[in-house]
Amino acid sequence: MFIVPLEVNSVDTAFAGVTAGIGSSGGFINLGTANANIIAADSTVSYTNGIFTVESTVFAMDGADKIARLYGLTNASLETDTNSEEVVTYDSDTKGFNLSIPTSKTWSVSLAGVADFKDAGYQILRLTEQNTVADALRVKFVRRGPTGTDETVYGYGTLTGYTESIEAGSIVSWEATLQGYGPYRIDLDANP
Repeated sequence: MFIVPLEVNSVDTAFAGVTAGIGSSGGFINLGTANANIIAADSTVSYTNGIFTVESTVFAMDGADKIARLYGLTNASLETDTNSEEVVTYDSDTKGFNLSIPTSKTWSVSLAGVADFKDAGYQILRLTEQNTVADALRVKFVRRGPTGTDETVYGYGTLTGYTESIEAGSIVSWEATLQGYGPYRIDLDANP
């Protein structure tokens, strides 16, 4: 799974110009040649006044910055819900049964993983979640998989509900929820 922190004003829920989750042309994120746009796990991460700096690169916070990969994920499950209104009618078409009219959709991704405290992707996740409210941060995310597939789910979200369990040494077991912000998209694997 990949995340890119950004300011809420940079969210584009219309997905303008996006034709795929991952790609160099029209991709929601561009991993670059030989994954050159992915932040190295051992990179130095700092955060001040709503701006990330990775190594010496100051992020523009516009969604086009380098990409953080979340290593050690044990869960990245998409969950959706459809809200509806019940309509009661007494006409003969429904034979007295209620009608359920869908009114809105919500979605989230339940995240869990095991990471080293010094992993750059993990640090970006923690700092983004911590400053979600104070600095109006969101993330672009792309989940590719499950293992063995090229299915891609992508969109914008708000990181919430972070919990951690300190393991031995510098290892941490963590959980968080990515609450959907606008619609998500999905690129399914094509059948052969």
